[in-house]
Amino acid sequence: MSAKSPKPDSIYTQQVKQLINMVYPHEIGYGSVFEDANHYFSLTPSLEKHTLDLVAQLDKIKAQKNKEILAEQLSDQIKNNREKLEEERLSRLERLQQVSEKLIELCEGENWQETQHLSGKLLGTLMLLTPGSGRKSPRIHQRFKPLYKAVLTLRLVDKLLEHDTIAHKYLSKYRESSARFQNDKYWREKWKVELGVPLITASLLQDIGLQCPAALRILKGDNGDEDEFRLLEESQRKDLLKLNYHHTLKYLSEGLGLPKYVGNDRLERDKFVQTHRDANAFILQLVKDAFISKTGLGEVIKIPQIYASIVFSTKSDYSRLSLPKGYMLIEQLAKKGSLNKQLAEDFLSIVGYFPQGFGITFIPTNENDQEKDQYECAVVTGLNPSNPAEPLCRVVTRNLTYISSGSNEVVPKSRNLYFPANRKKLMRIGKERLMEIMRELSSDFTPDALDDLVPSYWEPYDFFSFKNHQNIWAKNK
Repeated sequence: MSAKSPKPDSIYTQQVKQLINMVYPHEIGYGSVFEDANHYFSLTPSLEKHTLDLVAQLDKIKAQKNKEILAEQLSDQIKNNREKLEEERLSRLERLQQVSEKLIELCEGENWQETQHLSGKLLGTLMLLTPGSGRKSPRIHQRFKPLYKAVLTLRLVDKLLEHDTIAHKYLSKYRESSARFQNDKYWREKWKVELGVPLITASLLQDIGLQCPAALRILKGDNGDEDEFRLLEESQRKDLLKLNYHHTLKYLSEGLGLPKYVGNDRLERDKFVQTHRDANAFILQLVKDAFISKTGLGEVIKIPQIYASIVFSTKSDYSRLSLPKGYMLIEQLAKKGSLNKQLAEDFLSIVGYFPQGFGITFIPTNENDQEKDQYECAVVTGLNPSNPAEPLCRVVTRNLTYISSGSNEVVPKSRNLYFPANRKKLMRIGKERLMEIMRELSSDFTPDALDDLVPSYWEPYDFFSFKNHQNIWAKNK
């Protein structure tokens, strides 16, 4: 079971990596949603100011004689600047549209079941692409989190519409959007344009204001040499929150705005403009309310954000062991009345205790359904578990040897080694054998890293780095 050199990724994994880079790449310079925002905050203001200065100059000389040539030159320059600003704005919108369509393509299926399957696959792949520990983890988590939130937001809104959880004028227009799962092409397109893309936009750009220079100075220091993931002082946190709020809303309303209508049908154009104006108003309301919590609408993106901040935490004490705390935190906040109780329940019914991609260790049974004196490994793959503590998993070992054709199983709570009572059952295996098993399962295992003789979970990152192990969502034959 020891690792050989990793093979190239499967086509699907390559698509997910490409999508991550379209949003938040590891290296700058390739163009992405976050780079577009950075460019807007750092460079666009000077071009806007220059344009206003030129307009003021033009106004001054218009009344003067013999200045026609200069006036014409200034007019041309103003026109060029405005065209450049508009071109950049439309290019930002176009990139966001491409990301949204790619995300929808990866997590929306022909029917409800396939959509849940594909959404679980995308969420799980994001988790399996990060080692979960090490110096680079906070940065990786920061890059993956926006997409993770977006998928969860789409699935939460499907539940919300099914249960009428939040009364909202805009959302109520899409109560029938589940018709897209019955091959209704009208609703598929309507949902995508008027609800899917706006929800993805709000999720991805919820904290885009942190890309403005003033926020980056707080995070990275004046010279850019501070650890942006360090614990900030209270005053810095407050300043950051204000900057984030102001610049996020500015970016959504001014940095993006309405897409351009292409065509010459007046009625069609009016409808297009009205549709996008309404969608933009909804995005702004959603993001604004996520900051100030007045109507409850913002919880549609706030709940996935709270959860994703634990699954993809950027804190130095991050541990996979604490991931089920995401479920517990949402549950506690709902009990306290800090979150809409029904919406929180809807969300928790989607995710369960264990996130997709989490490594489960469990006690297998023999053909007589008796528990064996050993354990096996599985990866959480399914959304919407019947019991939150009993995830749908793909079994990936047999006698603790990796296999690429394991079965899909719901791991019962009574055999899941995450729960301490079950670990006690296996203490009879013997320390030496357990250490030998752990060395085979993880390339960086050390005896000191073992909290207990029986592992409460395992880390599937090494396993998933092999192309032939990336098919864990394939249907069983």
